[in-house]
Amino acid sequence: MEVIASTQNKFVKTARSLAQKKFRNETGLFLVEGINLLRDMPTSVEIAYIFATEARLDEAKSIMAEREGAEIFAVTQAVMESISDTVTPYGIAAVCRIPTVGVLRPVGKALLLDGVSDPGNLGTILRTAAACDFCDVYALDCADVYSPKVIRATLGALFKVRVCEVTENQAISLVRETDSAALDMSGENILNARVTGEPLLFIAGNEAHGVREIIKREAKKTYSLPMKNGMESLNVAVATAVAMYRTI
Repeated sequence: MEVIASTQNKFVKTARSLAQKKFRNETGLFLVEGINLLRDMPTSVEIAYIFATEARLDEAKSIMAEREGAEIFAVTQAVMESISDTVTPYGIAAVCRIPTVGVLRPVGKALLLDGVSDPGNLGTILRTAAACDFCDVYALDCADVYSPKVIRATLGALFKVRVCEVTENQAISLVRETDSAALDMSGENILNARVTGEPLLFIAGNEAHGVREIIKREAKKTYSLPMKNGMESLNVAVATAVAMYRTI
């Protein structure tokens, strides 16, 4: 197998461009790095092609044994470093097709994320959502769920929940049609509340501004977390995690 040593190779250039949302949107592709994420990724997510350093070729071939049609490219360590978003890349990266997800009414427990802009927060929320069986996540003006930082922060949970982007109007419709609850400091103490209802929709807001007023007004309920020692708020990922665990 020929080893690609040039960063100007057309497949390598495409992979490198996927660090930017613009090119993810244009191509419908995203990048997944590391053996664990790729092993956890369901076969329903299509791999277009995969890169591996010579030392990781056998691992790449084992991943692709269960999949059809994707080509494996051997690359030098320098090329892998140019593709990777991490300082010390594992040596395997795959270019995958972004799944097409429609906006459907949730059946069980769901989240509406309003303007969560930090990739680490978004990834952590998605990971906790999977752990708490919140199967549907609706993203309104959030960080891109297919950015490398979000994907790493989810530790594979991105592939265990159904994530779709929504407009403000779509978000409002979801809030009206579900047993919705905004997570906001003006609400009832969630630790004392009976959190019931189905489909249940928790709404978490932007790190700085919270849930926008037009959505907060439509929510059936508002829940808060008690604070001691003069603290006024928690990190959105922490607060959302506590709220979700109240439903288990």
